[in-house]
Amino acid sequence: MVKKSLILILFTTLTFAQKDTIFATDTLISHVRVINYDLNKVGYFEFDSIKGKIYNSISTNKVEKVIYENAKIEVFCDLISTKKFLSTTENITINYGNRDSLWNDDQIYNLITSDLTKYNSLIDALNYMGNEGWKVIGSYSSSSNSYLVEHYILKKELIKTNKYKL
Repeated sequence: MVKKSLILILFTTLTFAQKDTIFATDTLISHVRVINYDLNKVGYFEFDSIKGKIYNSISTNKVEKVIYENAKIEVFCDLISTKKFLSTTENITINYGNRDSLWNDDQIYNLITSDLTKYNSLIDALNYMGNEGWKVIGSYSSSSNSYLVEHYILKKELIKTNKYKL
């Protein structure tokens, strides 16, 4: 039993271990995942073998620089069109998933549902998303209670950079 627990802890630690590093004026914070930053703070996840994933932050005036494990990441979303059978009216929404598990920046998620509702068709919404740098990687559809639901899975490549000069 102890061997299985040790293997599980080791596997979990290696799976969730991150290699972003924050160089602060008084310390070095390593093996974290930087998830957001603004003018006031740098937010990051770290993994504790007992508590699991923990969110912390540090004031930007204490941060000298941030080094990322991967400068490029991909984010995904689901563009959803719901339309009643034989209707021309579509309801377009977007699902970004559970954003706290990603490196995130509010600029990534600036496409909110209210922006998409101004479009009359799914094609207009897809053109808008394409203009914002998103690429379609797959689609599927389903129907339920005389509604046709179309899903378009999109991805966007992001480059992690520091917004502020440290």
